[in-house]
Amino acid sequence: MRFKRYVLVIIEKTKLSKFFIPFLALLCCITLLLVYILYNPKPKIKEAASQTSSFVAIIFEDAGMDEEEVQKLLSINVPFDIAIIPFLPFSNKISLMCQEKGKEVLLHLSMEPEEGSTIWLCPRSIMNATPDDEIEKIFKDALANVANSKGVSTHLGTLVCKNERIVKKLCTLAKEKDMVLVDSTFSSESLFSKMGKQIGLQVIIPDIILDSRNELKPIQDKFNILFNLAKKKGFSVAIGHLGVDGGITTIEAFKQAVEKAKKENIKFVFVSEISKLEKKSIK
Repeated sequence: MRFKRYVLVIIEKTKLSKFFIPFLALLCCITLLLVYILYNPKPKIKEAASQTSSFVAIIFEDAGMDEEEVQKLLSINVPFDIAIIPFLPFSNKISLMCQEKGKEVLLHLSMEPEEGSTIWLCPRSIMNATPDDEIEKIFKDALANVANSKGVSTHLGTLVCKNERIVKKLCTLAKEKDMVLVDSTFSSESLFSKMGKQIGLQVIIPDIILDSRNELKPIQDKFNILFNLAKKKGFSVAIGHLGVDGGITTIEAFKQAVEKAKKENIKFVFVSEISKLEKKSIK
């Protein structure tokens, strides 16, 4: 009550009764504006967010037939994986080239597809009727042929991926070698993820296939989708192909994507690093 009386006295003495309330409102607005400018935390939050990287892993599959195409790919100076089909003319040489350039190599095992055609099957493919001892021998010989493999990925395999016996055998072999397994079948019926969980093997399922009939613009659009996925969940994985399914066009789109990634705070990493990020996200 005393405070109110003092205010009324001040108003009466200074004859500010007509201007006091507008003046007080203006003073409050100025004060709030100064507080907003000097102490607003939002710019700091945005700055912190912009410093957080999103991670992307690119796997180039089907290496082994064309040495020159791989040499063009290896000129790109960011981390990525090359999945090499074993027992092809340049399989071993390409794996050594990748090691020299500091790239990560995956063993790209050829497996029987669900479709009747076997045109894309490679030497010593794992068929739906291949016995366990033969699978083990193929796996062992393939690792000797594709040196320094950090993981295993599937070439074709839409039929084999539904065979519990073979899937379990392959997952067990990969786990024994402490390798990550990449399920490239994109099949909703694949048992690799389920079996991997049962035996404690890390199975990576890619988010998207980049290639699009050797047309540059659709591949660029898919890179944009990939980057947005990475920003949303923290990381993403894509498959690209060497040879007729993508090759030079996909490599060119990748070069452009590398420049775009720098502006968007996207960091390229190996699949083995995505494996660690997935484990953290599960925890």
